[in-house]
Amino acid sequence: MPDYTSFFLNSSSGVVPLECIEISHPDFTAPFRFVKNDTEGVTVKHESAGPDVAYEYQPMAIQRSTVTNDLDQKLSLTIADVDDELIKSVVSARLGTNWKFRPSVRWRLYRDDDLTAPMVSLQTLEIATLSKDNSGNCTFDAQAPELNSVKTGEIYSLERFPLLRGMI
Repeated sequence: MPDYTSFFLNSSSGVVPLECIEISHPDFTAPFRFVKNDTEGVTVKHESAGPDVAYEYQPMAIQRSTVTNDLDQKLSLTIADVDDELIKSVVSARLGTNWKFRPSVRWRLYRDDDLTAPMVSLQTLEIATLSKDNSGNCTFDAQAPELNSVKTGEIYSLERFPLLRGMI
């Protein structure tokens, strides 16, 4: 796995970071794989022993959350989806058999001189919001899955449990 720190401290100035996005859902015919800054597309490995995976070029803007050391990861993406392929796939997935599952997003950062494994990758995120404007841009926010959003358990108050006073 290429080292993220050595990329910025030791690599030559000609080495370019490649941002790759993978959008998948069980009802998609194939995952969408886009690379931001290589107009010819790139073929990478997700793991060092895994198969080669092709990413095609797509103009896009990626905004990552500034905090990277917690579990609350977020991405804001604007993808030029002029032919509506992505938005149509998401809409058909919401109407398909796996409608309860949100599309997932994986972000990976590679260096263009070593495509055997990503330097950095985020956990799998879920698409929370999705919109399309009249200029052909598809904008969505991806965030970590909400695994603990439902309140469960009892509220322990002194009125209901007076013996708790001894613990205070």
